[in-house]
Amino acid sequence: MKKLLIFDLDGTLIDTLIDLNQSVNFALKLNGFELKDIEHTRKSIGDGVAMLVKRSLPKDVDEKTYKKVLSDFEDHYKIHSEDNTYPYKGMKEVLVSLKQKGYLLAVSTNKIEDVAVRLIEKFYPGLFDTICGDNKIRQRKPAKDSIEEICKRLSFYDKKNITYIGDTEVDALTAKNAEVKFLLVSYGYRKIDEQKALKLDVLGVDSPQKLLNFTK
Repeated sequence: MKKLLIFDLDGTLIDTLIDLNQSVNFALKLNGFELKDIEHTRKSIGDGVAMLVKRSLPKDVDEKTYKKVLSDFEDHYKIHSEDNTYPYKGMKEVLVSLKQKGYLLAVSTNKIEDVAVRLIEKFYPGLFDTICGDNKIRQRKPAKDSIEEICKRLSFYDKKNITYIGDTEVDALTAKNAEVKFLLVSYGYRKIDEQKALKLDVLGVDSPQKLLNFTK
């Protein structure tokens, strides 16, 4: 029986933290705002770059300024999204194994879709059946839209055989909203104590290799 595994991207398949932090700080500096350390960026990831930028700005910033900073971030990140980004160790071998076992593999991310496609093609060429990112039309995670779009693209609607894999509370809520199973990974952007505070009834997988134990 066919099974579909849908992966989050940042903090699940690849580590993009440094590049995201550097693009945030480029946009902040350009517009005269205080820079943010990498720990602030780590805690702000999960809802897409729009929220990442919003959380990096003062709460009272006006909408026009916010949109300018967001645009500056996006322009910089499109060029520098691969500077310090890398796949998690062992992930490619895991994906190859899953593919050989007959799994359908997809990506659901709040990252801009063309950037997501470029990163996947660089690090995991030919392994994913479809990649669904932010196209500025669909609602972003935790809305279920990206999961439903993936199901439509792959003509796969058997929800009991769909598992969403991610590292944040946003991913957990996305799976809940889409009514699919969820698998939590603990090697990404959320620390163990932060994940435990969510009180999720899911297992935390602490390395890519252990994904093979929970996807049989």
